[in-house]
Amino acid sequence: MFDLHDNRKRGGARLIGLLALVLLPMGTALGAEPYRLSIADKVLVKVVQWKAATAEFEELTAIGGDYLVGPDGNTAFPFVGPTPSAGMTTAELAQSLGAGLQQALGLPTPPDVTVQVSAYGPIYVSGDVASPGEYSFSPGLTVIKALSLAGGQRLEADRSGGRYQRELLTTTGTLDVLRDEHLRLRVRLARLDAELAGSETVTLPEDLAGSDAAKALLSAEEAIMLSRQRQMAAQITSFDDEVALLNRQIETFEQKRDSMQRQLELAQEQLARINQLSDDGLALASRVTALETSVADLEGRLLDVDTATLQARQDIAAAERERSELGDVRISELTLERQTVDGQIAAAALKIANNEALFQETAVTSGVEMAAERAGQAEPVYAYSIIRDGAEMPADMNTPVMAGDVIVARLNLITGEAL
Repeated sequence: MFDLHDNRKRGGARLIGLLALVLLPMGTALGAEPYRLSIADKVLVKVVQWKAATAEFEELTAIGGDYLVGPDGNTAFPFVGPTPSAGMTTAELAQSLGAGLQQALGLPTPPDVTVQVSAYGPIYVSGDVASPGEYSFSPGLTVIKALSLAGGQRLEADRSGGRYQRELLTTTGTLDVLRDEHLRLRVRLARLDAELAGSETVTLPEDLAGSDAAKALLSAEEAIMLSRQRQMAAQITSFDDEVALLNRQIETFEQKRDSMQRQLELAQEQLARINQLSDDGLALASRVTALETSVADLEGRLLDVDTATLQARQDIAAAERERSELGDVRISELTLERQTVDGQIAAAALKIANNEALFQETAVTSGVEMAAERAGQAEPVYAYSIIRDGAEMPADMNTPVMAGDVIVARLNLITGEAL
């Protein structure tokens, strides 16, 4: 039996298939690796739903439009929310979005979603190039093409003796400052290691043992260590004095309690006798009341003494706990300071290495004889790397580039050996 509704569905399915063929990326048709989305890419989304009742396609314009792949690799879509996008092909993102819309909107079948890249994220070219900066990405981009966008490698024709001499002087001064800072940090690290080990003296590393500058800095660091040791000893003495004072207070409270306890026992015995006489009619009721008041007052004062004694014992426990924790806190502070200094040493060493490389580069490219002799280099050679997803990897001229990549060109100076 002819079913008009079923025929419309089949017609819609054929039309969907034709649209999929039309929208199929050229790279896929040719067997090339499809482009995978990157952070900062913009995608154009169209969403179409087949209406069987009317045998028509209905475009969901509220969902379609341009969207940006965010820095977290997700794209925020209406109704669906953040959707993982970076690293996916447009077809994979379309399928994921369709499934999300089906679930979010309660549709019987996923809508037809098409995703196209409307704008690629930028690339960044850095290092020894003519014009470092941000440039537009396009599929098929390689390192050599990216360098050409940045004006190519730094040109030898840009040499200027006066400018390079100024650069040499500036770099030399920077190196002197960095080396002095590096030395200070290493001596400070030696002092921190001595404090952590509980040593009375600071021992310099072997390579600094003969340095007069290091020895001069060592005196200052030892003075700091001695000052901290005195401060620690003063804090311990303060806790000990506080505990001793509290112990004397407890002794006084105990003596006072013994005296008051005897008074209470006497008052209770006297009250018992007076109560007997009162029962026999031989004592006044006012006398009984006075003795009862005296007993109650003594009992209250005994309770106050017990409370004060308990508080003093608690204060002693707190002081002893703080005294025992004093060493742990000091160790924690020293460990944290050591980690900070260790990081500063690494950063200073990296800065020194970078500035030494800059000095050598300037020395070679400047053509200044004195600088070239000091650098001991002869031949500039370029090396390339790509920073992607926070990791740096080596590259060559023909390495493919992705949107969001940072292409770094470095001028290495060698004496004839290939890198």
